[in-house]
Amino acid sequence: MDVPSDRMSCIHASKLRHVKDLRERSARSELSNMDAKRNIAALAAKRAWRELTIAEEHHARAETEVYQQLASLGTLSVIELDRCQLILERLAGEIASKRQTLEDARIAQQQAEIAASEKRADWAKRSAATHKWRQIETDVRRAVHDHSEVTAEIDADDEVLLRYGRGLPTKVADGSI
Repeated sequence: MDVPSDRMSCIHASKLRHVKDLRERSARSELSNMDAKRNIAALAAKRAWRELTIAEEHHARAETEVYQQLASLGTLSVIELDRCQLILERLAGEIASKRQTLEDARIAQQQAEIAASEKRADWAKRSAATHKWRQIETDVRRAVHDHSEVTAEIDADDEVLLRYGRGLPTKVADGSI
């Protein structure tokens, strides 16, 4: 232990342990919040991936339909070609937007995982400090209790010696030592 328990009062050790408990609870709460954010970010990435997949499937179906319509028409008008091109461009733009959303969601997920990992390390450090101070508090209480017992035994021995008139003080006075 870094702090000698024989040089600290019970009150001081209890106060320090209480501070460490509060900091650990705070770190645990922050960790819980970060884990929730990480879970939300993971769900957002999963949802973005699903939406991209759906958009790509929709684009493929629409593209197939457009080409089938174009093939079924005998003559192609410029207006019909422009309409088909606009549909495909709109769907391609939607896919690009969904890809960007997925990329942003993945970045947010990675950042949330890093933040949660940092909070977990912080909580572990604070938890270890709390455990250390609980042990110090226990050691201080034990030392105070042991000191009290020794003091009580010395007082009881002194009282017995004084009561029966025997003991070291009279022997020293007689010079018999």
